[in-house]
Amino acid sequence: MLKSLSRYLFLQAIGPFIVASIVLTGIIWLTQALRMLDVLITQGQTLPTFFELTALALPSTLIIVLPISLFCAVLYMLHKLISDSEIVVMFAAGVSRWVVALPLLAIAVGTSIVILSFSIYVAPAGMRELKVRLYEIRSDVATAMIREGAFSNPANGLTVFVRERDADGTAHGVLVHDSRNRLEPVTYMAETGSLVRGPNGPLLVMFNGNIQRVSRKSAKEMGAATLLYFDKYTYDLSQYMEDRPTFTYEGRERYFNELISPAADDGYGQQNRVKLRADAHERLVEGFYPTMLTLIALAALLPAPFNRRGYASRMALAAGIALTVRIGGFALADAAGHNLQLAPLMYLLPITVCAFCLAVIAGVPFDVWWRRLWRYAIPASGRKRGRSPS
Repeated sequence: MLKSLSRYLFLQAIGPFIVASIVLTGIIWLTQALRMLDVLITQGQTLPTFFELTALALPSTLIIVLPISLFCAVLYMLHKLISDSEIVVMFAAGVSRWVVALPLLAIAVGTSIVILSFSIYVAPAGMRELKVRLYEIRSDVATAMIREGAFSNPANGLTVFVRERDADGTAHGVLVHDSRNRLEPVTYMAETGSLVRGPNGPLLVMFNGNIQRVSRKSAKEMGAATLLYFDKYTYDLSQYMEDRPTFTYEGRERYFNELISPAADDGYGQQNRVKLRADAHERLVEGFYPTMLTLIALAALLPAPFNRRGYASRMALAAGIALTVRIGGFALADAAGHNLQLAPLMYLLPITVCAFCLAVIAGVPFDVWWRRLWRYAIPASGRKRGRSPS
C-alpha cells in the first residue's frame, strides 16, 4: 500500500512541476529571445539559427527556474491534498508525515542532481558555444552581403545588391561595387550567383555577367572604363573576414576546474581568482536549493492543523521565507566574490534552513522549548515586571 501511495504522491507532484517549469522557462526564454532578435533581423539569420541560439542559453535559465517550479508545484500539490481532505485521510490511516514527504524529496534530490550537472558542465558549455556562435554570426560577411532586394555595405567601400534569392541559395541579379580603391573602382554584375565555401573562406561565384573597371589619375577625374564579359567569375569574400579572436571567458562561461584553478597564462582568471572561486562555490550551493525549497513547502503545510479559512497565510509565509533565503543566497555569493572567507556561509544558510524545516516536519515543539528557555533564562522577578510569551 505504501508503494502505491508513494507512486500516487509522486505523480501528483511531477505533473504541476513539469507544467510550472514549462511556463516559467517559456517566460524567461521569451525575454532572452527578444534580446537576440537583432541577430535575426540585422544579420539576416534564419529562424532555426535563432532557436539554436536561445536553446544554448536554456541550461543557464533552468538552473534558476527548476527550484522555483518545484517549490510552486509542491505548494500546489499539498494545498490540493489538504483541501480535498486526502492528507487527513492518510494521517487517520496511520500514514506518517515522512511517507508523504519522501516522494517529494525524491523529486527534489533528482532536481538537485540535474542542476549540479547543468551548473558544472552543461550551462558553461552552452554559454561558450553561444559566445562563439554570436561572434561568427556578427562577422559573417557572406550572409550580410546576400540580402534580397536591399543594398548592403558589409565593408567600407563595398556595396552589394541582389534582386532575388531562391530557396536553394541561388541569387539573381547580382551587383557588387568595390570602391575601396578610389582611383580604380570596379563593378561586378551577373545574372546569377551563389555562395560556396572555399579553403580560406566564403567565395561568391557569379555566372553570365561583366566587370566594369574605371582607371583614374585622380578621384575627381571620370577616367576610362573597360568592360569585360565572363561566363563564370569567382569573387573572394574571405578578404573581408576578420581573424577569429582569442575569447576571454567570464565566470558563467567557465568549466568548474577553470574556476578553481585558472591557467597560469589566463590573465582574466589570475586577476579575478577570488570571484571565480566564489562562483565555483555558488555552483555547488545551487544543488541545495531544490531540496531546501521543497522542505520549506513541506514544513509550511504538512504539519498545518485543519483551518476552515484556508491556508493562504501559510503559503504566503512559505513564499516569503523562500524568497528571503534565496535573496540572502545571492547576497552571500556576491559578498564571497569580494571576500572568499564568507564562502562557508553560502553552504550554512541552506543547510540551516533544511535542518529547521526537518525539525518542524518531525514535530519538534519549538513553542514548548521557547517557553522553557524563557522560564529558565529569565529570573522570576523579571518575568513579573514583563510579559511572558503566550
